[in-house]
Amino acid sequence: MKRILFSLFLTAILSAQTFVPNVSIEGQNLNAQEQRIIGELKYTIEQYIESNSFSNELYELEIPYRITIYITQITQSGSKLSLSANAFFSNEYDQRYIDNTWIFEFTEGEAFYREMLYHSLRDIIDYYGYLIMATEMDGIEDLGGNSLFDLASEIYSRGSTSSWSKGWKNRKEDLDKLTGDFRLRKARYLYNQAFWAIDDGNGTKAWYYLEDALEYLIESKRLDTQNKFLNFFIDKHYEDSKYFVTVYQDTSLLPLYRTLSPSNNDFFDELTLPFKEKVY
Repeated sequence: MKRILFSLFLTAILSAQTFVPNVSIEGQNLNAQEQRIIGELKYTIEQYIESNSFSNELYELEIPYRITIYITQITQSGSKLSLSANAFFSNEYDQRYIDNTWIFEFTEGEAFYREMLYHSLRDIIDYYGYLIMATEMDGIEDLGGNSLFDLASEIYSRGSTSSWSKGWKNRKEDLDKLTGDFRLRKARYLYNQAFWAIDDGNGTKAWYYLEDALEYLIESKRLDTQNKFLNFFIDKHYEDSKYFVTVYQDTSLLPLYRTLSPSNNDFFDELTLPFKEKVY
């Protein structure tokens, strides 16, 4: 079970670095010049992430921001390069975004600054960064990511009307799915509250938080079994049931976990085995 770095920092009301970048860029059959350019691109992206805040600056957070870029084509016009890429964005835990239609420009020696004019590289980094951080904020405050989702929506508005409009229809569909599933968003908050209540020694409150969170997830799955964000969250968290069974020495909530993740019934059966052995 991985606990994201929330509870360690909740007491600090500071403006602080929000993301720790982890960027990798690959491509096939790249010549020496292209390899050098990709190395500079990686450094430029990491520097940009390290130099800018992606949160509402209420909390001191250190969240991994993993970006994996696979370059499929490079074309050059003067000093400008146009790159086509498949990309993967994540918090290295329970959020994952895949973009297979990203085309962007990069100029050697270019520095990024936030401005209203759409930038095909910088604004995609910001867009997915805001999605990740907004969802993290949902886990700290009830629907706490609204203001950051709004910033992502503003980028969509600029990008979809720019000369780099390809891919924005699919990105907007993901944004709408994220913001519209209030059950998943509330479940993230309640799920973290359960962990924090246990840390504070309030097991009864934690039980009710967890039960509510699981019921929200079940209802979300009932309404949309193909929700990729929900299913990824479940895949990353079903093993948390072992922690709660250990804490409570009780398996009463396992049926809810089974409903969410029926393909992992063998795992849940193992958790119940010690309790069955106690019955004579």
